Amino acid sequence: MQTYDKLWKGIIEDLFEHFLEMFFPDLFKKIDFSKGFEFLDQELSQLFPDAEEGNRTVDKLAKVYLKTGKEEWILSHIEVQGYKELIFPKRMFTIFYRILDRFDKEVTALAIFTDKQKDFKPDRYKHSFYKTKILYQYRTYKVIEQDREVLLQSNNPFALVILATKIAIEKKKTDDEELMSIKWELARLLFERNYDKKVISSVFRFINFYIRFEKRENYSIFAKQIKSKFQNQRNNMGIVEILYEDARVEGRQEGLTEGRQEGRQEGHSEGLYLKTQQVVLSILTKFPDWTNEVIADLAQTDIDFVEKMRNELNTAA
Repeated sequence: MQTYDKLWKGIIEDLFEHFLEMFFPDLFKKIDFSKGFEFLDQELSQLFPDAEEGNRTVDKLAKVYLKTGKEEWILSHIEVQGYKELIFPKRMFTIFYRILDRFDKEVTALAIFTDKQKDFKPDRYKHSFYKTKILYQYRTYKVIEQDREVLLQSNNPFALVILATKIAIEKKKTDDEELMSIKWELARLLFERNYDKKVISSVFRFINFYIRFEKRENYSIFAKQIKSKFQNQRNNMGIVEILYEDARVEGRQEGLTEGRQEGRQEGHSEGLYLKTQQVVLSILTKFPDWTNEVIADLAQTDIDFVEKMRNELNTAA
């Protein structure tokens, strides 16, 4: 669950303009992107200082500037729970009124539901008590309701993010062989469309880690197939993710074998340590802005190790 949370947070940040174009098309046309935008994670965390990270859903608060010069705040709430939650509308309202009360800012909100319950899509919070009434409505988007063909035909790269999520939701109906075919088609579309390299890398990483195979070896098979097909297309590849995924899977398998031979008490074997080090340094070199937490999660290591590698890399530079 936490891995999915991090993938959603990362993809929204990496593809924010495409995200806005897909979910806020009316507002998108009015935004002046030449003035940039800012994610207000600190401001959002101030509203819930006692919240435990593991119990938080994926909330992103961003500040954009309109062509009129006006400042606008956008709240996106990504619901990644796989079950109904009756207090969800109240939580949406709570975030809204706390922003309004603390910062006195107008906010437009969106709830994206990635659960499997087709009848769960609350779009409002209502409260009534002795003729005192409140009605708070917000935008909603239910991933499981979306049409695959419509998503495939869309030129917005965020449509592939939604499609990958929909496939993952429906995964129980699909075996690894069919998932391999589906992931290959998504990758082909991504690599062959005229997206910039950052978009390709970010979306491919999301697809690769969000759609999970049952058998471990299929990750390596898929990575090798992609690398063989696209490794020579320099302008249309997210090769670092492909190489990383291949190294991660093979490295973990080899590390487990070495670990059994040498004993778990000895910790990382030298071979696994070097492989993990290579993976972390490769990601840090290509994507220095990625957080230590995200890199540690991907490389299956701890945050302190990533920080150590980052410091060594900065010292060497």
